[in-house]
Amino acid sequence: MCERWIVTQPDPLPSKHDERLERLRHDLKNPLTTIRARAQLLVRTVHRTPSLTDEERSKLLRGLAAIDVAVMAAVAIMDEPEGQPQERMEH
Repeated sequence: MCERWIVTQPDPLPSKHDERLERLRHDLKNPLTTIRARAQLLVRTVHRTPSLTDEERSKLLRGLAAIDVAVMAAVAIMDEPEGQPQERMEH
């Protein structure tokens, strides 16, 4: 009986490119989180502002929703595993 052994390579250490990419992802996510949080606070303010007309309120809320969608799309792109793009929504 012949036994076969499969030799596997250990996972390589992260390259400098991988480390820079991870640092860039982290550095970009922080301001995006701030942008999204500020947009959410503005949504609350818009809802609580009685002096806005329905048209003004609607316009502001649409703009803030667009900011939220754009931020979430950017974060999703950054979170994609390399070589495996996720399905993206078209506007």
